Amino acid sequence: MSERRLFSTEAAAQYLSLSTSSFRTAVAPHCRKLHPVPGRVVWDRLDLDAWADGLSGRKPQLETVAQGTTPNPLDRFLT
Repeated sequence: MSERRLFSTEAAAQYLSLSTSSFRTAVAPHCRKLHPVPGRVVWDRLDLDAWADGLSGRKPQLETVAQGTTPNPLDRFLT
C-alpha cells in the first residue's frame, strides 16, 4: 500500500495537526506549491515532512533511492 503523496491545503494542515490558517502562515512559505492542473494547489508530503523535521532540528529524511538507480543531483538542495 502506498502512502498519500500530495495534499490539498486543508489536508496538509490536518496532516501536520494545524489549522488551515496556521498552515498558511507557518508552513506554506517554506514549502513549494505544486499546480498539477490549473487552479489547483497541492503540497508534497516530503516537503511537509522536511518542515516538521526542521522543528525538532532533525535532518530531513529523503526517501531511499531505488536500488540500481542514480540519485537526482538536485536532491542535495533539499537538505
